Amino acid sequence: MTAPDPVRRRRASTLASVFFAPMGQATVRDLQRELEAVHNIAASRDAVRADLSWLQEMGLVRLLDDTAQITERGRDVARNTAPWPGE
Repeated sequence: MTAPDPVRRRRASTLASVFFAPMGQATVRDLQRELEAVHNIAASRDAVRADLSWLQEMGLVRLLDDTAQITERGRDVARNTAPWPGE
């Protein structure tokens, strides 16, 4: 069995963190801290922003400045009731 792709793991963890954040919203700074504290993933803020941009392109979050808000589709993907993009 191969290890999960680290970029996909970081993106999935970021989406989960937004999903569980109060009101489904989180800042880049909060997500960076959450990735490290909860998911044991070290990531720069630039990497978090890049992942959020990708998640937005996939329709899973909305971005306003440095704040991400989960979309309905993002909730479904985070809950595993819809497939991860590309699957």
